[in-house]
Formats: sequence, C-alpha cells, structure tokens
Amino acid sequence: KLNATTKAISDRLGKEGYAFANVNASPEIDKEKRKVAFTIFVDPGKRVYVRRINVTGNTKTRDEVIRREVRQMEGGWYDADKVTASKQRVDKLGFFSEVAVETPAVSGTSDQLDVNLNVTEKPTGNLMLGVGTSSTDKVILSGSIAQNNFMGSGNNVAVQVNSAKTYRTYVFSYTNPYFTQ
Repeated sequence: KLNATTKAISDRLGKEGYAFANVNASPEIDKEKRKVAFTIFVDPGKRVYVRRINVTGNTKTRDEVIRREVRQMEGGWYDADKVTASKQRVDKLGFFSEVAVETPAVSGTSDQLDVNLNVTEKPTGNLMLGVGTSSTDKVILSGSIAQNNFMGSGNNVAVQVNSAKTYRTYVFSYTNPYFTQ
C-alpha cells in the first residue's frame, strides 16, 4: 500500500508537469507499541516543459499521420498521462509493429525534456485471390487488393473484382479517417 501511495503521488505530480518528482517514505518504528508510522517526503522539483516531440523509424508513414495522434503538445507542461495516451493512440493505428516512447532530459537545462517516439513499420497491405465453382456459372474468379496506409497517408484504399459467367462485380473503396478534423 505504501508503494502504491508513493507511486500515486509521483503520478499525480507527473500530470502537473513535475516529471522528476522525488517521493520517499521514511519509517518511524515504535518497538514497544509494535507500530510503524511513515512520513512521506515529497520533492516535486521543477516543473518540466516539453521542448520537442521527435518521431523516428517511420520510413513510410508521414509525420503528420503520427503527430495527429499525439496528445502531448510541444512547449506545454509535461503530462505523463498524455504521453501514455499518445503512445496508445499511435499503436492503435495498426501501421506499426512496435511503438516506443522515451523522455530524455535536455542537456544544459533542468526544466525541459524531449519526447522521442520511435516506431517500427509493419506491412499494411493485403492481397487475396480466389477460385470457385458453381453449377450455373462453372468457374468463379475473385481477387482483391487493399492497402491500409496508402502511400503513408493513413488512408485506406481497396479494389475488389468478382467475375463469373453471369455476373461481374467491381468495387473500389477509399476511406479517409480524418476527412474532417
């Protein structure tokens, strides 16, 4: 419970911009009454600001696709919850196999840090081919190709073709998840 309490205090200070807060508990032991009292010392340190948000590892996906998911703002107070939410939102895009966040302090200052987002791209395309038979159409051919991160824009594009003796279907799909901001 004590560890949870000190972590909760540290997390709360982290939400307010005190990224390097120091929270320690000091025990006072009463051997006669067999009790221990704890004094919690809190040193919030200086309020920390985010100097830059750096994105690395995105060889295909554009910076703007990643940055629109980031909730922590450059120049604002550091907020640990916003940094965590940013990591989760970038991960939920589905374009990356790994998303890592680092918050190194800026050398030469005691009240600034950078947020470094390092991503590892993964394949986002899909190709399907199919052949079937039926009593009326004999042979049925189908195929589709889909790209969930078309040209690194975060948009989804898909083309599908189904062909048989009695019918043909052509489908083109384009989805922009941020059509409106």
